[in-house]
Amino acid sequence: MKTRILAMLLALCMLVSLISCGKSPEQEQGPITLTDQCGRTVTLDEPAQTIVSCYYVSSYAVMALGLSERLVGIENKAASRPIYGMSAPQFLELPAVGTMKESNVELIASLAPDLVIMPKKLAESAETLTGLGLKVILVDPENHGALCEMLSLIGKACGVSAQAEKLIAYYDTQMNTLETLTKDAAKPVVYMGGNSSYLTTAPAAMYQSSLITLAGGVNAGTALEGDYWAEVSYETVLSYDPDVIVIPSGADYTAEDIRNDAQLASLKAVKNGAIYTMPSGIEEWDSPIPSGILGAMWLTSVLHPALYSAETFAADATAFYETFYGFAPDGALLK
Repeated sequence: MKTRILAMLLALCMLVSLISCGKSPEQEQGPITLTDQCGRTVTLDEPAQTIVSCYYVSSYAVMALGLSERLVGIENKAASRPIYGMSAPQFLELPAVGTMKESNVELIASLAPDLVIMPKKLAESAETLTGLGLKVILVDPENHGALCEMLSLIGKACGVSAQAEKLIAYYDTQMNTLETLTKDAAKPVVYMGGNSSYLTTAPAAMYQSSLITLAGGVNAGTALEGDYWAEVSYETVLSYDPDVIVIPSGADYTAEDIRNDAQLASLKAVKNGAIYTMPSGIEEWDSPIPSGILGAMWLTSVLHPALYSAETFAADATAFYETFYGFAPDGALLK
């Protein structure tokens, strides 16, 4: 018990220290040389003041690092991201520059940004833009370590490394807190369905699997290979017989669909009503995004409510958004 109390006090102290970081981080000065997540060396004469983000994850990072006012171009379908309207409504009026699969090179060049942030999949477009004299960094935040690396990279490129370090410190502190809280707790078997079908699930290499482990659970699909949603049969799901079923925030199906599937009626999770849908009204917490730690925190409150209650999670999540995004979310969106 003393260990748990100490861990929670440590997290609280870290959070209090972060509250003061605000939305206008102090900017560092001078030329910058960095290596992006594809090993490319990029040099800027000074911190970037105008940014184009071609990827929603990097756009979220721009917000979390207090750089919203610097964004001049954004990925397509910005209106489908609820957090933009809550934290940076001006994003909805910015030029749409493309998707993860293709970008509008001509439009990006016409915006003449100091920095372009692109996902790894757009490496070819990045080289084209570099040839036009633009500074481009490629990011690939597919796990916790890579996410922190991306935050550090963007922070350095924009002269706000200290802000990036504060966000990473919060993430690491909360991870340590959750691990301490659930260290001696029973570990329920958790089946996380995929976005398109509940007959797909997360293999061990997916970010979602690490989220389950961090929350004090055991991933039902841990023996599966690959780094994307793996297809499974009804027989496989029945053999897992999970204690809990989790539906990701972007799923095309509902808990009711699972409950009404007669082939799954014998599962413990179905019989016990232990089917939970991750909140979807703000961000996709099951993804490697700056607020991804909230996914683990939410799931901990589901799996171990006696150790970490839903009320405590809601308070922590509200403080997180107030600290790093500058707004207090509607409490109903956290449930």
